[in-house]
Amino acid sequence: MANDTSTIQSLKAVDAWIDVINSNINGGVRTAFKSSRLKFGGSNINIGRAGNLTSLPLQFPETGLMTSNTVIDFSQGAITTSTENTHLAVQGEGFFLVCDPATMNTTTGKTISNASAKFYLTRDGEFRTNAQGLLVNSSGYFLVSVSTINNGTTGRRGLEYDAAGGNNAYGSSIRAVYNNLDMALPTVNQQDAVSLTDFLAQTITDDIGGSGTIAGAASTMNIALGKQSLMYSQFGSTVFDFGFKITPSAASGLDNASTSMSLQLGTTAMSSILNKSLEASNASMTQSVPELSLAQKLFSALTKVLQISQTNTDAVLNLIR
Repeated sequence: MANDTSTIQSLKAVDAWIDVINSNINGGVRTAFKSSRLKFGGSNINIGRAGNLTSLPLQFPETGLMTSNTVIDFSQGAITTSTENTHLAVQGEGFFLVCDPATMNTTTGKTISNASAKFYLTRDGEFRTNAQGLLVNSSGYFLVSVSTINNGTTGRRGLEYDAAGGNNAYGSSIRAVYNNLDMALPTVNQQDAVSLTDFLAQTITDDIGGSGTIAGAASTMNIALGKQSLMYSQFGSTVFDFGFKITPSAASGLDNASTSMSLQLGTTAMSSILNKSLEASNASMTQSVPELSLAQKLFSALTKVLQISQTNTDAVLNLIR
């Protein structure tokens, strides 16, 4: 019975492995999809006899497999060309930062204070232009840049929101991206958004006269707990939840002490942003197809082992009868 339980446990582990491989194969045609692999662990080992000076120990390794965890491969996918100015790709480390539509003041192109606002990370740069000329993804979330400009307030060099929903004393350092490559720059309203040209160059002049660099892509090196801590979101496996949302601590925004544990900012030293480009999936068919074949053979072998065990059990019961 113990062996049967171990075999069934192994079947479940191999079935999970097949699911992961199938996901990698399907993800091969998705923009910026990152392949993953399943890590196995063992069940209970059996030590029949400890070793001594005259003999080696008698020990048996795990008779079954268990799923341990999954690891995502964040290596760079191939950069492919596109005809759309709003199609972007991150070359190097980093992710695009997208924010909840409820957080964006589409009149000014700035984020406003919203304690329930959520931010996500993605390398899928297949953005489009909405009615206000701002870049959004397929789920309607706004592509945003985050300035590293020191706005003159001690300790505030990073995330700020527009507390009043308009121009406040500090401005907003989290801003939407305006498609100035296909549309004329606005004279009012979205003038506080970051132009796509500046976003690509990762330079900015803010609404209070400061100038500096922006983070088009959040640095993967500074995300708390590292890249493997990122969780898939409700928007699919190419959009990651890193557990960050705006939590206003004062009328003027968020200081470094509040945000550095969750998100710090990347610069041009971290990555480059390319337009008319998309990052392809890094899933490898030459690796996934042989793995799938091996997994299917292992599943068949384990099924045969279970069948033989049940046959032997039936034979013993028949002898008893």
